[in-house]
Amino acid sequence: MIIFYDWLSIMHHNILNELRTPVFLVNKENKIDYINSIGEEFFGISSNLIIGKFINDFVPNDSPILSLLRRVRNTKSGLTEESLDFSNINFPNRKVRAHLVPLSFDNNQIIIQISQLALSEMFQSQRINTKISKSFSTMVDMLMHELKNPLAGIKGASQLIESDLKNNSNLSELTQLITIESERIISLLDRMEHISNNNSKLECEYINIHEILNHCRRVAQNSFGAQVDYIDDYDPSLPKLFANKNLLIQIILNLLKNSSEASSFNGKIKIKTSFNSNKITSFSKEDSPTTLPLQIEVIDYGIGIPSHMLPNIFDPFISSKKDGKGLGLSIVASGLEEMSAVINVSSEPGFTNFCINFPLIKQ
Repeated sequence: MIIFYDWLSIMHHNILNELRTPVFLVNKENKIDYINSIGEEFFGISSNLIIGKFINDFVPNDSPILSLLRRVRNTKSGLTEESLDFSNINFPNRKVRAHLVPLSFDNNQIIIQISQLALSEMFQSQRINTKISKSFSTMVDMLMHELKNPLAGIKGASQLIESDLKNNSNLSELTQLITIESERIISLLDRMEHISNNNSKLECEYINIHEILNHCRRVAQNSFGAQVDYIDDYDPSLPKLFANKNLLIQIILNLLKNSSEASSFNGKIKIKTSFNSNKITSFSKEDSPTTLPLQIEVIDYGIGIPSHMLPNIFDPFISSKKDGKGLGLSIVASGLEEMSAVINVSSEPGFTNFCINFPLIKQ
């Protein structure tokens, strides 16, 4: 008989768990014996923190829940309460429709089911909160991702300074790298603060692109890209670029890091600049075509990007790396869009080219 009861109890629990509404089983002591997975979501806590607790622990002191349970036990028939105050941590002071039904094989247990209609408003609120939480989480992920690059440069430079101190070498270049990268961390934090205050207007200036590229190469050589060789192929006649200095450093470092991770030991990465007057694009259907002649290319000769990933490679959370978050290239694309620039990629095994094009804005 005990075996049959246990089997029947398990069968009932399996059925109740398939229901898409919160369901609780309450025993004769008004303690919760069982809660289904949707019920756990309703309370916002796991079943092991609910089972064994009194049902009145989860409702207001003046709730009629205990009198309703008594009525069901006395009449041995179910009832529906149209407006039961079933407050909890996640949904305070919410009135829901509740169905109370005695369990046929054991009158000491009562099923409490929360109506799906009453839940729609609550779960809508929960979905909004979840969306906000995910947006905040993405913002934090991006911030942490971007702080790693300058910190890696600072760490590498510091280690080399420590080594050079023993040899009394000239430390000016390394200390300059530390200063620039420290300033970039502050700039990243300032930018995040501006975004959070809905003041995300980007401040641009005229900059020498080759000075920026040389700085990024030094950072890479002293940190994540020490295992590869760099080839500079610059057009010395290239005019100054109108861009945000720190955002451009952020973009180039992301591309160099991506290329270095795709390259083998002693692999090569080419950084190329050129004037390409044939590069024309439109940012939207309403805009007239714009010429983007200032071109920067980061080329590696590594494993390449799988062809099926190329159409979505700049989308968030897309990565061909096992442990990659897929944020780096998304940050690159969104940053370039802020500066009215575009990026394209071509790739095959043994060759990948990230090509950036900026507009020419004369001083």
